[in-house]
Amino acid sequence: MQIPVLIVVTLAALLPPAQPCPSEMNKVKDLLEVNCTGQALDEVPPHLPVNTGILLLSDNRLVSLSTKAFLPLTQLQDIDLANNKLESLDARTLLPSVKELILSHNKLRSLPDLQGLPALTRLAVAHNSLTTLAPKAFCKVPQLQDLDLRGNQMRQLPKEAFEGLKALKELDLSDNLLEHLPQELLQDLQKLDTLWLSGNRLQSLPIGFFPKGRLFMYRKRWRVTALRKPSSSFL
Repeated sequence: MQIPVLIVVTLAALLPPAQPCPSEMNKVKDLLEVNCTGQALDEVPPHLPVNTGILLLSDNRLVSLSTKAFLPLTQLQDIDLANNKLESLDARTLLPSVKELILSHNKLRSLPDLQGLPALTRLAVAHNSLTTLAPKAFCKVPQLQDLDLRGNQMRQLPKEAFEGLKALKELDLSDNLLEHLPQELLQDLQKLDTLWLSGNRLQSLPIGFFPKGRLFMYRKRWRVTALRKPSSSFL
C-alpha cells in the first residue's frame, strides 16, 4: 500500500530571494549605489548587482571579509565599511578598481596591506587602534589624494611613512598621541594643501618640516593650509 506524500510549497519558496540592499544611481558619480547600511550584517550579501559602483556597508557587524566577497563586482569604485568590527583586512579582498575606501570606526590595529589598489584616491582609517605606521606604508597607492588617520593612538611616525605620496592633497593626523614629528615626514608631499594636527601633544615642529616652496598658515585647531609662496620658517 502506497502512502501519498503531501508536498507543501509555500508562496515564499516560489519567489526570488528578497534583495536586502536597495540600489539607485548616484547622480553625482554616475554609478550604481547599493545601500546595505545598518542591517546587522555579519557578511557581505551575495548576489549584489554586478554593476555596483558604490557599496555602502557601514553600521553592520562585519568582523572579517571573505577574499571572494567583492570578486563579482568588477565595476566597484567606492566601499564604505565604517562602523563595523573589522580587526584586519586581507589585501586579496579588494579590487584594483577601488578608488575610495572608508574603514573608519573599526578595530584595526595596523594598516591593511594596500597592494593591488593602484587607483585609490581616498582612504579613511579614522578612529581605529593604529599605534604607528610602517615605513613606506602608502608607496603602493601613489594616486592617493585624501588620507584620514585621525582619532587613532599613534605616538610616533617613521620619517618614510608618507614616502611616494606625491599626489596627496589632504592629510588628517588630528586626535592622536603624537609628541614629535620627523623633519622629513612631509618632504614627498609636494601637492599637500591641508594638514590637520589638532588634538595631539605637539609643542613645536622642526625647522624645515614643510615641503620646500610652500607657506603653511595655521588656523583654528591646528589646521594647516598651504599657500603657494616660498617660506624658510613657519608661523
